[in-house]
Amino acid sequence: MHKRLVKGFFENAIKMLSVEGEVHVTHKDEGIYKTWNIEGLAFSAGLHLREQENFCISEYHGYENKYGDEEHPDDAFNLGKCKKFKFGKPKH
Repeated sequence: MHKRLVKGFFENAIKMLSVEGEVHVTHKDEGIYKTWNIEGLAFSAGLHLREQENFCISEYHGYENKYGDEEHPDDAFNLGKCKKFKFGKPKH
């Protein structure tokens, strides 16, 4: 479910981006989450990776992560190792 949501987000975001615009997505970078292939999902929507960096929660005042599933929708989870990916339209 969540993977489809991200894919749909990329497919819609590219329609709204200027050539200079960017989409930023933060995603866990360990365990089963690596199999999501965030870069591949973005690429299949026509977006290209411009930059990636380690996610630092202290840079996002008030940020609260949530499971978002039916059993624990408001429970926080251990972030662990996360990356912030920056995607944009290809520059020709």
